[in-house]
Amino acid sequence: MHRRDPIFWAATAIFVLSLVLVVVFGQQYLLLMAGSYLLRPTLHSLGFAKTLVDERQMQIQYQASNVAFAALVLGNAAMILYLMGKDDHTWEMVGGVLAAGLTVRALSQLLLVGDLALTGKRILIAVGLLAGLFSAMDAGFPGVLLAVLPGLVLVGLGLAAPKAPRAVAGIIVGIAVLFCLLMLPRAIRQPGGPNWGTYLTFGIILVPLLTAAICLWRGASPDEAEIPVAVRI
Repeated sequence: MHRRDPIFWAATAIFVLSLVLVVVFGQQYLLLMAGSYLLRPTLHSLGFAKTLVDERQMQIQYQASNVAFAALVLGNAAMILYLMGKDDHTWEMVGGVLAAGLTVRALSQLLLVGDLALTGKRILIAVGLLAGLFSAMDAGFPGVLLAVLPGLVLVGLGLAAPKAPRAVAGIIVGIAVLFCLLMLPRAIRQPGGPNWGTYLTFGIILVPLLTAAICLWRGASPDEAEIPVAVRI
């Protein structure tokens, strides 16, 4: 049982507020109830409520979160397969939400390691490999070689990051800006303007890249050039 501490009362207030909004505006505000349930573990994960959660609660929350996340992933995967079997393209929306969730989890896991320079390197390599994989799936031979080139560039930058982290961070920001300049006008010109898929795609691509750039920039020490390469790698 949770103690009646400030987090308990804040969660209670969110719960009551959601009920009031449901009565006044509609049932969609029932979704706010999730906030009351997730408030304590979220604050603790972000480092804001360590003194209000004991060791046993931390372990229980960790295990419960892993089980819940696995259930959500499997449920979404089953829904995607079901919709694909019915030739219902709603599966693309479900798949996009699943991809966003997996991206957030992966980034959070890397950031919680605490080594920003290493985190930035790993993000770039992971994004490059995934980009190359998905590009290869959509391209036929021999076009696959050209399709995977951007992903290989990101992998190369990730491998070079320990030698020149701030230079690589600047290149990554430039790539992100170039991506926006090339893709955003095309998205705006499409019928009906940008849709949810466009915003989701931009987020899944840009957020990891900019996160990696920030990690590399902040993780580089002032005397980075004086540290032997073998040590930094």
